[in-house]
Amino acid sequence: MKSVHDARKSARYRSAVGKVGILGVALVGAGTFALFTACGFSPPDRNPNPNSGGGACSATPGSLPAPDCDNSTETCTGGGCQIDTTKCGSPQTCLPLADNSGKTTLDFRMRRLNVAAPKALAQTFVQNTVVTANIDLKGTTGAPTCGDEGQGAFNWLLEVDKNANTLKTGGAIPADPFSTGYCFYNHIPPKGTELVGPTTLTIHFDSSGNTFDTDPTPKLLVPIFLNGDINSVIVLPLSNVTMQKVSITNDGNCIGSFQLASLDPSCAAIDESQCEKWKTAGALGGYITLEDADGVNIDILQESLCVLLTGATKGADGKCPRDGSGKLSVTGDYCSTSKKAGDCADSDWLAATFAAAAVKVNDGSSTPECQGGGGPTDAGSDSGEPDSGETDAADQ
Repeated sequence: MKSVHDARKSARYRSAVGKVGILGVALVGAGTFALFTACGFSPPDRNPNPNSGGGACSATPGSLPAPDCDNSTETCTGGGCQIDTTKCGSPQTCLPLADNSGKTTLDFRMRRLNVAAPKALAQTFVQNTVVTANIDLKGTTGAPTCGDEGQGAFNWLLEVDKNANTLKTGGAIPADPFSTGYCFYNHIPPKGTELVGPTTLTIHFDSSGNTFDTDPTPKLLVPIFLNGDINSVIVLPLSNVTMQKVSITNDGNCIGSFQLASLDPSCAAIDESQCEKWKTAGALGGYITLEDADGVNIDILQESLCVLLTGATKGADGKCPRDGSGKLSVTGDYCSTSKKAGDCADSDWLAATFAAAAVKVNDGSSTPECQGGGGPTDAGSDSGEPDSGETDAADQ
């Protein structure tokens, strides 16, 4: 049983998760951390040497971390959690919520995204209370869903076609994963002007037929639903995205694996600085141009994604500062034109590792947000693919 101290710490952590969830994933920098403190709550107790973009899962601009890197001490001492395998899948593998066995088209949902760069997003507090809490399935305190007590608001889908050697990837609206499952979001968000939908990458398998790399895709727009509200969307504009050394298990159900020993008897996660709940088996990377980021407005913070990534002093319009010619005055750690670290410094590099499990994916025929319409006035008749040269500025 947990001590009183542990129980209080857990309660404080869950309270923070609930409040931070409305900010969305991947949208927190130093300024937002100050906002957390101003709200009157503290981050949970941490590893004395927290990951801040360094350590085993570090990634310099333009590089990817090892796909199976692990920043924990790998001290997995939990046990006693009884997971419903009929509902949640086998905890001995990766809790697959569907069965890809024998199929040539394999459907997955990311169950963990461990950010290695940029440093603003790789902070332990941000990883735990923003990224992980939104990817974890929606559960409640004391009644975890398949070992998760998250928001279920960030759903990144992967559809591997082994015959065509393609990977279809994109976001999905919050849905019940146990019934009809998810569909790829394909919609013009409220206040948006551009269709946000999945993109398809070419993949190359190694001799085993189970591990692949992808060619880069010019643009991948990843929708994030604030607080699980399908009408409250922020779009993460990633460019030149590639995935490397993504390993699928022989049964086709898992990318990486779940560690049951990461849960205590109540099925709550123990400190992930000691034991990560998921072992990752794939890496991804790409860049975010600061121009694209400045077009993504975060109304709840009254500033742009550019301000959050760079820590810049925002202007009256909430955006990054510009010089007299209209050029951004801030710089990043990567160059979009030379595809090298530094150089023109017009972008920030993002890299992460991930784990994924089989999930049900439907064609979206009964979900308007998956049918190519939307926008502020459109009733849902438009269709088409996202323009690889533009950035969506949808926001709540």
